[in-house]
Amino acid sequence: MRWLIALLAVAASALTAGCASLLLGVANGADLPNGAYRREAGLHYGDDPLETLDVYRPRAGYAGPTRPLVVFVHGGRWSSGTKDEYRFVAAGLAARGFVVVVPNYRLYPTVRMAAAAADVARAIAWGQQAATRLGADPARCVLMGHSAGAQLAALVSYDPEWLAGAGANPASGFVGFAGPYDFLPLTDQDLIDYFGPPANYPATQPVNYVSARSPPAFLAQGLADRTVALHNTESLAKRLTAAGVTVEVRLLPGEDHGGVLKRFARVYRGNDEVYEAMVKFLADPPGRAPGL
Repeated sequence: MRWLIALLAVAASALTAGCASLLLGVANGADLPNGAYRREAGLHYGDDPLETLDVYRPRAGYAGPTRPLVVFVHGGRWSSGTKDEYRFVAAGLAARGFVVVVPNYRLYPTVRMAAAAADVARAIAWGQQAATRLGADPARCVLMGHSAGAQLAALVSYDPEWLAGAGANPASGFVGFAGPYDFLPLTDQDLIDYFGPPANYPATQPVNYVSARSPPAFLAQGLADRTVALHNTESLAKRLTAAGVTVEVRLLPGEDHGGVLKRFARVYRGNDEVYEAMVKFLADPPGRAPGL
């Protein structure tokens, strides 16, 4: 037990400091002895080596397909990151009763945005099709992401063509942490290439697809974020509100781009008001649009 206490202390320090690689590694390590979930890793939803996903389920006994299904999309500037780095996010949610799917997706420069979004949509379709077997309700599917993963999750949540094209049902809610949703103009050459050609740029912005039938959202961002401008969260929230869609916004003083994830770590999530509010949203997204 002493080693676990020491590990949690290191996690607290790393998470507070916002050191991304140490943050993820220590947070994952703290959940290895967490016996409240079980994990199936490396399941294929496509033929490419990166088209795989992990499933996290509560260890509590199966009670029929009644649990919400959460699909979490990892970040990494669309060019890095893996599902394995976010075990702590899924483990904590599974321990609270959710069935969680965490996919990999193809990355830049191998692919451009359309291929990555298609991967995410296919992973969501896989999760919905497997939901009953996994003990989840396919009609209660909330999409979730951090950073670049939040952009992809928001895009497939709000542009109905992505999920329809993959044979998936609409999302019942969207949760975004530090996501870019309204980020034109582009100035970095890799992003110009990834989201291009310029004629495609409007189609890459989740805010452009908000309508009265969009799923409700829970949006969180740190006020000290220097990676993604706060304008992105504010713009999406404004569009959703104008369309009559329920949105809950949490702006977190002192938190930077990576630090917003600290509340998912085992050392924090047991006593974090924002985490509890998010769990409540995941369990029953408020004001779901008719037909979702």
